[in-house]
This record gives sequence, structure tokens and C-alpha cells, in this order.
Amino acid sequence: MSLLDFQQEFKSEEACLTFLEEQRWKNGRYCPHCGSYETYKYKDGKLFKCQDCRKQFTVKVGTIFSDSHVPLTKWFYAIYLNTSLKKGISSIQLSKYLGITQKSAWFMQQRIRYGLEAAGRDDLLNNVVEVDETYVGGVHRGGRTGPADKAVVFGAVERGGKAKLKHVQSSGTRVLIPEINKTISPDAVIYSDQYGSYKSLQRRGYTHSTVNHSKLEFARGLVHTNTIEGAWAHFKLGIAAIYLGVSPKHLQLYCNEFAYRYNTRQMTDYERFTEWFGNCRGGVTYKTLVS
Repeated sequence: MSLLDFQQEFKSEEACLTFLEEQRWKNGRYCPHCGSYETYKYKDGKLFKCQDCRKQFTVKVGTIFSDSHVPLTKWFYAIYLNTSLKKGISSIQLSKYLGITQKSAWFMQQRIRYGLEAAGRDDLLNNVVEVDETYVGGVHRGGRTGPADKAVVFGAVERGGKAKLKHVQSSGTRVLIPEINKTISPDAVIYSDQYGSYKSLQRRGYTHSTVNHSKLEFARGLVHTNTIEGAWAHFKLGIAAIYLGVSPKHLQLYCNEFAYRYNTRQMTDYERFTEWFGNCRGGVTYKTLVS
């Protein structure tokens, strides 16, 4: 589906509401207040009521669209652009496309990223997994940069599978090993460089091999970290060129966004857009994002 086709598909609020109902209530309409399936629709087609708790609701209640004055047509366009553009889109550019303020566009994007927080959280990576850490942002006095003042992101990529990116407090063993335990199956084969925090993996029961980048060894047969290095290239280029830097407070949301696009790379743009609605949830306000 081209961008023009997408705009034609969702050119009206009614079309967006119908799509949202289909995606949210695939297994039957339920009340977002009490969970009951005993509900009915009013004649206007937009309002519903629960026969058990007697509360009224719309399909937007309990989602990121709740209490938003932005039309769903603009929300859908923002979701499509955020999930389809490989390196993302800035809030300034999105505000121009949607005809809204940059502040509103930023808040919309943060809600879209927030909806992806739980995507794939419980799936352990298996088979062959490459791990690495990277550093984002930070400037020393005098303009020099280095890991000491940068935010740390730990990454793990299953070859031919999914990636997980996590903003962590440090790149030390006490931080990275627990993340590996939560992210990677004990049966997996792990490949990394010779960074010190990974040295104890074999002793902890993992099958682990390394390449020595300091000696210009980037591959030894199947042992390499080229897959995750490729993922880092897109991630860091997007952060630097599109978003022009990200504060540590919000970095995990951007990690969620890049991981989602990577993990759905085999899908078409429309399939990826549709898949996003399986993670759609509410519970975030502008105050919680900026406080």
C-alpha cells in the first residue's frame, strides 16, 4: 500500500473508528471498565454501554487515543509514518505534515512509542545471538566525547530473528549479565567482542565465542557481531540525524521504536502499521512524559 493508498483508506474518522474496532475487539467487544462482553452499541455507532457496570465507553477508551483532541485520521497517519520510515521522523517534520504544533506532534510520537513498550518483552532470544553495547549522546568539556558521559544501550540480536534494545545504567558486568539472563535463552549460542563484561558468560553456562576487534578480527567463520553492528548503524544514524539527540529520560522509548521496526522488517508497511495496534494501550499523560 502506497502512502496515497493509505490516505485514501483512512480518509474519514468513521473509517478509522471501524478499523480500530476491528483491531481492538477481534475476539468480541468488551467493556474497558469491567471487562464484560455484555455490551451494546448506540444508534450513533460510536458510543457503547456495558450491561453489567452500566458505564458508557467508546473504542478509544483505555488506548493512547483517549482524551486526545487530535482526529484519528491524523493519529493513523502519524503511526504509519513512525512505523514505516526506517530511521523515523522528527516531531518538527511530523507537525508540518499533520498541521499541528511541534509539541503536539512530539506527544503523539511518545504515545506511539509508549504503546510498544511491552512488544516482545517476554520472548527470550534463542539459537545464535549477538550481543553488544553502544553509547548515545554526551559531550565532554572542550567538545570531546567519550563513554563516560554517554547513555548506555545494551543490544541483543538473534540472527534471522528479533532484536532487543535496553537503556541501561552502565556497561559493567553487574548490569549487563542480568540483562542477558532476562533477554537470552540459556540454550543460545552467544557471540560478542572481547569486552570485559562478557568474559564470564561461559562460566555462567552459556556457549560463548568472541572476535577480537582490537586486532582487526571481525569474523572467524560464523563468529562475528556484524548483525548487531548493522542494527546499531540504523539506530545511531536515526538518533543523530533525525532526532538530533535524545535525552536519557526518553531513550528507552526510542529503543522500543527502533527495535519494533527491526523486528517487523519482513512485513509490508501496512502490515507493520496493523501489527502496531496489537500493542496499543493507554496510561500515559503529557505530565508523566515531561516530569
